[in-house]
Amino acid sequence: MDNIVIKQPRLYTPLQIGLGSFVGGPIAMVYLLWQNFKTLGNQNGTQYTLAGGILFNVGLLLLLPQLPSNFPSIVIPFVYSLTALSIAATWQMRRDAIQHSVHYRFQPNWRVLLLSISLLIVWLGCAYGLGIWLDALGIIDLDGSAITAGKDELSF
Repeated sequence: MDNIVIKQPRLYTPLQIGLGSFVGGPIAMVYLLWQNFKTLGNQNGTQYTLAGGILFNVGLLLLLPQLPSNFPSIVIPFVYSLTALSIAATWQMRRDAIQHSVHYRFQPNWRVLLLSISLLIVWLGCAYGLGIWLDALGIIDLDGSAITAGKDELSF
């Protein structure tokens, strides 16, 4: 009866959110930020994160096929990961605040890695599905034959 266990909620650190977003893609970014806001009891933060995250993910899925082929692929994940890290550091708890808190603990790094990998698979599935759908509608051409045919027609 003397063993009273108080369960401390776990938070992701800003660095975990930044790295998890970079590895796991934009869905991981939204999930990690949303989970921290939920744990902190910030209802507005959870709502803004979900609404903004859905818009960002859909917008990114629609933008990616339009980027030129020589666009450096590392730029977009780098920018949204830094943004997620900044949001977490500004509106959530920093690592040292979590460490000195009597109410919260750290999420384990293995959880961040497993979530990131799982959500990366979800992101890739969404991107692939959108690509197939846009190809079926004739908006983009995944096999590239229309692009090469267009180049051949323009040569003199």
